[in-house]
Amino acid sequence: MSKFQNYLKTFDITSTLTEEDIEKTMALLQIYGPTVRRTAARIDEFEEECYESRRQSISDFINLAIDYDRDTDRKRISDRLAEMGHCMELLSVMEEALVLVKGTPPNGGTYYSILQARYFDVYCTSNEEAYLNLGISSSTYYRHIKPAIRAYAANLWCVVIPDLIIREHLQQSGSVTAQVEVS
Repeated sequence: MSKFQNYLKTFDITSTLTEEDIEKTMALLQIYGPTVRRTAARIDEFEEECYESRRQSISDFINLAIDYDRDTDRKRISDRLAEMGHCMELLSVMEEALVLVKGTPPNGGTYYSILQARYFDVYCTSNEEAYLNLGISSSTYYRHIKPAIRAYAANLWCVVIPDLIIREHLQQSGSVTAQVEVS
């Protein structure tokens, strides 16, 4: 391997992954579908509850609760909404990493399609179903699934999550700076 190729390898984010990172990634990929289904069901239940108890939509109920309502169940409702918000944030982070996989050379598009079909299609339950839905051979699917997961893990742990941490830190320091300036 040439000196230049060795130098380029230092920029390969997949080389920094550990087996623990891959295991965590697999765990997250496995819960994506159930989390989407559970969150959608909770939103539907909450919508029904709001309509049955108050004859109003979730958005109307939330606006009323924020502005005027002082019911004792306000804390409970707030906790339920926060839980749904956390689930949606997790799903959003996972989807952001998936989009970044598209740019992974040389097979980013294939990796993206395989991951989308297998883990991000909430109704797909098996590898066989994924490669049949994609219309590719099982050998092509299995040849690309591990590198696809590795590329996804690298984007998740080395790009998306650090970026999220930096953004949150900047927001917190910005709010601290704004508070200091106001004082």
